[in-house]
Amino acid sequence: MWKLLKKNREACSQFQEELETAASLASFAATPGELLAALPAPCQKHAEFCGECRAAVEELLTTRALLRALPARSKTPAPWFAPRVMAAIAAKEAELRRLGSPWAAVPRFASRVALASAAMLLVVSTWVYQRPVAAPAKESSVEAVPESLFDSSQPALSQDDIIVSLAETAQ
Repeated sequence: MWKLLKKNREACSQFQEELETAASLASFAATPGELLAALPAPCQKHAEFCGECRAAVEELLTTRALLRALPARSKTPAPWFAPRVMAAIAAKEAELRRLGSPWAAVPRFASRVALASAAMLLVVSTWVYQRPVAAPAKESSVEAVPESLFDSSQPALSQDDIIVSLAETAQ
């Protein structure tokens, strides 16, 4: 019993393969009889006994009829396609130009900015060069003690220190 069912399924799958081949070759077929005539003889005998395969033939023809009723799509684009695409490209370029406009002005004014900075640098450098240098205050000879790395002597006393110490001793 199991082998009979399995054999029938193999015959049905073989029928469906042949049906697809015949359907592509016989595109003019409008009735199940015309489509079955395009099949080989063993497949025609199988269709006489198998109701599922006859239903598959009818479904195939119904699907073909529905697809023929749909309008065919043309391969050429509609006349509005190119202008619409070009308008979208122009809008995108305008947006990019608008966003980049602050930086677009920099190359235009680069030579003027360089000239102004050179002039400013010249003025500032001449002002710094001609500015008089303040003379350092001269130190007295008493306070001018040569400093050394190892200074062991005590610092020299100033006149204020001497006056204070005399006043302290007098008391």
